Amino acid sequence: MKIIHSEGFEEGIADLTQRLTNELKLGRKVLWLTSGGSNIPPAVKIMDVIPEDLSRGLTVMPNDERYGEPGHQDSNWQQLLDAGFKPKAAKTLPVLQAGLSFEDTAKAFETTAHQAFKDKDVVISQLGMGPDGHVSGILPDSPAALETKAWVTAYEHPPLRRISLTFPALRQVTAIYLFAFGDEKLPALQALRDKDLPLAEQPAQILKELPEAYLYTDQLGAA
Repeated sequence: MKIIHSEGFEEGIADLTQRLTNELKLGRKVLWLTSGGSNIPPAVKIMDVIPEDLSRGLTVMPNDERYGEPGHQDSNWQQLLDAGFKPKAAKTLPVLQAGLSFEDTAKAFETTAHQAFKDKDVVISQLGMGPDGHVSGILPDSPAALETKAWVTAYEHPPLRRISLTFPALRQVTAIYLFAFGDEKLPALQALRDKDLPLAEQPAQILKELPEAYLYTDQLGAA
């Protein structure tokens, strides 16, 4: 895990944009896993500068989603589109499908995820981190944090029903770019840097298991 001190998103946006663009220029098929919340504006900016012709080699899929009918107001994917995300010629793989139950949506996402990872040369995950150390939809001590085999879990955490990729899936990514800004995240960031905690206690510890993981933050010095 490489820690990059940055006062805001711009350095991480530039690095992730360059990584995606370089991989696409090499003719590689790239899967980009996006996140909600504060990661939405950066994703919009990144997609805006990826050239139309290169975008043909790109597939975009969420790391996690909030269950409901497609387009509902809490949907990570819908919020991304509402913020101005334009896929251009990229293939998109939204999680939500009209009329599918909570359980069937998770099953469909599992199938989609396996196929998407298999079909791509490079998988890049863009993540945020909560003050509790959660990443993607993997909350501490949740069913997602305890899953050891399935690539997708679905569970209720009121007021939301969450569907998320799990650690077994994240272990298959090529690289993670994680953005964590704000002093409310300092305790979790210090724990991530200084302690080896169980994944169920602090899901962000998954970054330490991967050959490529970049953490951009204004709270820690570079390492």
